[in-house]
Amino acid sequence: MKGTFMLLRLSIAIGFLCLTGTTAYCQATSPPRGTAPVNGPQHLAKADIKYASRQSLDKGVTLAKLSSGLTVIVQENHAAPVATVRCYVVNTGSAYEGEHMGAGLSHMLEHLVAGGTTTIRPEKEIRGLIDTMGGRTNAYTSNDITAFYIDCPADKVPLAIELIAQNMQHSVIPEDEYLREMGVVQRELEKGEQERRRVLYNRMKQLVYQVHPMQHPTIGYLPVVQDVAREDVIDFYRDRYVPQNMIFVVTGDVKTDAVLDDVLSNFKDFRRTTERGVTLPVEPEQASPRSIRVEMEGPTTHISVAWPTVPLQDPDLYPLDVAAYLLTHGDSARLTKRLKIDQPLATSVSSASYTPGFVKGWFQITAECAPENTEKVLRIILEEVEKLQTTDAEPAELAKVKRQKAAAHVRSQQTVQDQAEMLASSYRSTGDPLFDDQYVSGIQTVTPEQVRAVANKYFLPQRLNTVTIDPLGSGAKQTGSRKNDLAESDILRKEFPNGLTVLLKRHSVVPLVSVQAFVKGGALSDTNETSGLASLACQLMSRGTKKYTGQQISEYFDSIGGSLSVGSQRNSSFLRASMLADDFENSLDYIQQVLVQPTFPQDEFDRVREITLRRIAARAANPQSEILDFWAAKLPKTSAYHRTVMGTTETVSRLALEDCRKFHANYFVPNNMVIAIFGDIDVEATSNRLESMFGTLPRSKDFAWPKFAKNPLLPKTEFEHLTNQKQNTGMVLLSYPSVSIYQQKQRAALEVLSAILTGGSGAGGRLHEELRGAKLVYYVFGFQITGFAPGYYNFLSQTRPEAIGEVVARIEANLKKISEEGIPQAEFDKAKDKLIAAHAMQNTTPGSQAFQAAIDELYGLGYDYDRGYDERISAVTVADVVEVVRTYFRHGLVVTTSPETPPQLGAKP
Repeated sequence: MKGTFMLLRLSIAIGFLCLTGTTAYCQATSPPRGTAPVNGPQHLAKADIKYASRQSLDKGVTLAKLSSGLTVIVQENHAAPVATVRCYVVNTGSAYEGEHMGAGLSHMLEHLVAGGTTTIRPEKEIRGLIDTMGGRTNAYTSNDITAFYIDCPADKVPLAIELIAQNMQHSVIPEDEYLREMGVVQRELEKGEQERRRVLYNRMKQLVYQVHPMQHPTIGYLPVVQDVAREDVIDFYRDRYVPQNMIFVVTGDVKTDAVLDDVLSNFKDFRRTTERGVTLPVEPEQASPRSIRVEMEGPTTHISVAWPTVPLQDPDLYPLDVAAYLLTHGDSARLTKRLKIDQPLATSVSSASYTPGFVKGWFQITAECAPENTEKVLRIILEEVEKLQTTDAEPAELAKVKRQKAAAHVRSQQTVQDQAEMLASSYRSTGDPLFDDQYVSGIQTVTPEQVRAVANKYFLPQRLNTVTIDPLGSGAKQTGSRKNDLAESDILRKEFPNGLTVLLKRHSVVPLVSVQAFVKGGALSDTNETSGLASLACQLMSRGTKKYTGQQISEYFDSIGGSLSVGSQRNSSFLRASMLADDFENSLDYIQQVLVQPTFPQDEFDRVREITLRRIAARAANPQSEILDFWAAKLPKTSAYHRTVMGTTETVSRLALEDCRKFHANYFVPNNMVIAIFGDIDVEATSNRLESMFGTLPRSKDFAWPKFAKNPLLPKTEFEHLTNQKQNTGMVLLSYPSVSIYQQKQRAALEVLSAILTGGSGAGGRLHEELRGAKLVYYVFGFQITGFAPGYYNFLSQTRPEAIGEVVARIEANLKKISEEGIPQAEFDKAKDKLIAAHAMQNTTPGSQAFQAAIDELYGLGYDYDRGYDERISAVTVADVVEVVRTYFRHGLVVTTSPETPPQLGAKP
């Protein structure tokens, strides 16, 4: 990975970023910094703030700077009527907190500035405005930045600019908001201590950095955070939230001149101050190996090794990134092949070169495996590192990695959000918003000799850092430029005589093609005795076909920078593939082979089943996975939702290879299949090609899809508890039998109910405000689990063990209140407006559009069913929502997990 801009995207997956999870913005009092104090000198006229510079760059990008020091970057992208508005504050983040190091002040400010009261508007009004505009808002903090954003329809950009500008200049930080968010941050800290990936990341930082403040966690240390006073937070806001520390980015369906005018108008009184920040110490060279071992709940071991390397500006950045791709990018990569394909020793393996712009970074390799395989896995990792030092990469292997990097660069520009992040991170790290393009060019110049040279220069035994997480109690040791205008067609639907349905659409914003094939058949088609069969069979389909071996398939897609995966979920099984447009024709042959001609090799079956069993066991380490699996186990055995997608250890252990072959023969038949291909394609030519490849397949005379009975409503509320060892963590799931996808009126009413209680597509709503405001939960969500069979509506929340009973009672009380009192019309209308506006922001890429069209067609709803979403939501009335609450939410199944049984859970007055 390259620089902080690439690290930013990756680190979401490893817990690097601390998201507020709020639906609107918030922060601290004071007039804009840089204005004269009331009693200050008045004899000098203040110069007007104006644009000091403006540059037009490639790719529709404009870089401008106000005389106050505030940087503005605008990129026009008219592919869809959406935009994102973002502000990045430098000289913040956990490495830049000076005397408050370890207190997480930047992260605390993120929570408070992102949606809180300003001198212009109270918090409630701000949240109402964002809900009305349909904006999706959030914020995050990392080691060296705090970022705030609103994703919104393009016509709401002026309002989004205004709201963020007010947060940056006029936040008040009232006492009640400070106390509330302090509680939320402490819950977030407790949650992070139970997440292996975040623990792994923070422990590695503490090893690599002994002097540099990069060593400190973004969120801070709990005892230090608890000592933070409101005045400390306000002082930090006044000190660091100044114009020269801000980068304001707007990308999307906008006009540059209008955006620049709006930014200037909203920051015209925000004056430059003296420079604010800290001088960071230099990390000394590491002289000897360092290691740390941690025990956490979960059956697997995580092992991570790392070596200090270079900052972003060092030219060794390029060969180091190539080395990371050589090791683990794709199934044919060196370490992936040895640890997951040749021998099923690890359930996952990854590598990355982290190169921030403000400090030397590190090169890291991480694997997850069974504890008894740890030594073998570590030995193989070090063997492959040694090969990097002694053997040059083959030309074909190096060419594959370069192609993968070019493809990744194209993919990273698909959405306006991706583009904004890339522009901002490139600029703040290098001063060039388009450095990412230069980076890809730099990758293409890397030679085998350079890769070998950096491996010998940095991967030294005395500089090795090792972090191990064992189970509790184990006691163990740029491609060419593209036009900005959109070339897009309507969806073509065609059904072949054998029953196969194809959906084709030209969508050439970027030169990518997405292929998605779906069949009915997932956990719903399994039985209680064969639970996990669909998932296991699908994983095997790409492991060998009549024409290609599994290795040839993985090497091909790796070599073109593409991807192919086969999987299964509750209602369907699927193949999903993505590739550059130039590679589409050749890729179709591999896709046809995987869908139609898999051979299910015995040795691959043994490997995949073993890995699946380990993954099933590892689910218990994640609080959400654990409670969802426990919930499924407590449903009636006659319920289609009693079975989990992956199955159980017992059922998967009993599966045989012939079971997988039968599943494929029964379900991957043309009259049960929908293939959607969206992207930079010739629609007519693609249709002809598909008909020649798939149109002659025989229709299955035996295929039949069952009908599913209604869910019986519960006569009384039932309670189930699972005792675990997750300290300070309590999970709550309230489950109510509800409807299938075909009961459209009730489904729409349930969506509106979800928006009212838990924010719908984003955090918010009555329960979010009440439970987070009372410092009872870290999060609370409401969601439907449904499909062909009538499903369930669930509430899921993470809290403290001692608060489980109160969380359950408050959720039930909110449902009762709606049942008895209804919903105020203004609140109801706002919830519907929010859902409709949020829906307009979805499905803007070829892949997401293909997915939605294919799955709706498979369900029998029609490929254009999603277009009627606004109408279905608009038709919902208050009476409809009250009716679904009274009908389906009288009695539910309450499932909880914690280290001890909650006292009096289920006791009724």
